[in-house]
Amino acid sequence: MIMNEKYTKILELSKNFNPDVIYWDRVRLEPFENSLRSYPAKWIRKTHEFLRILEAKTIVEIGSTRIETTQKCIDYYNKSFDIKECEAPPCCQDGHSTHFWAKEGYDVYTVDIDPHCKTQLENQYKYHLNEDLPSNLHICIPQCGIEFLKNFNKQIDFLYLDGWDVGSHLYAEKHLEAFITARPKLSPLHLISVDDTDFIEPVGGKDKLLTPYLLQNGYTKIVGGRQSIFINHE
Repeated sequence: MIMNEKYTKILELSKNFNPDVIYWDRVRLEPFENSLRSYPAKWIRKTHEFLRILEAKTIVEIGSTRIETTQKCIDYYNKSFDIKECEAPPCCQDGHSTHFWAKEGYDVYTVDIDPHCKTQLENQYKYHLNEDLPSNLHICIPQCGIEFLKNFNKQIDFLYLDGWDVGSHLYAEKHLEAFITARPKLSPLHLISVDDTDFIEPVGGKDKLLTPYLLQNGYTKIVGGRQSIFINHE
């Protein structure tokens, strides 16, 4: 399939994805409000559908899984298009993206500054899933995401940005900087996804600066909500 055909097919596939989303205008949510947030599973599953069309091979994830994935998490993920978030384990608010990127067979580079994320990943395979660490999962922890991208020497098909927490110092600027750093290494046709984009002004999500920059620089936003997904069309 040539590049233009892949682009068109991904655009068509995105049209049938319109989950309900509540948007938030503040960072500090009450516990009951946090449970009302859209869980990432639907967005991660839809991203896999796009990546299969793209025939993606290499994923770089900035911001790794923070909470161990269990079989209950996998069961919820597999049903997430059909059931309500209230039926999900609370830990699935994290998304467990690292596990699901690796499970699909991509060459995954997951990067985080927090060494605890490495412990969580290792424990989930050893104690919860009774599996060896996948050979296609490269745990680059602890490392700064931007420094990692500066030194990365492979072509990136999918850049997943889920680093600096909303409300932390320069969080929006850091996500924009991460994309700009990665840009020379992105495939001719690629996807960008940003987590925690269900925040609006005055706070704004992790994409607060990145979304307008992408739209001004040859990208189409194909999915919004809890996560925002973009495809280039240069």
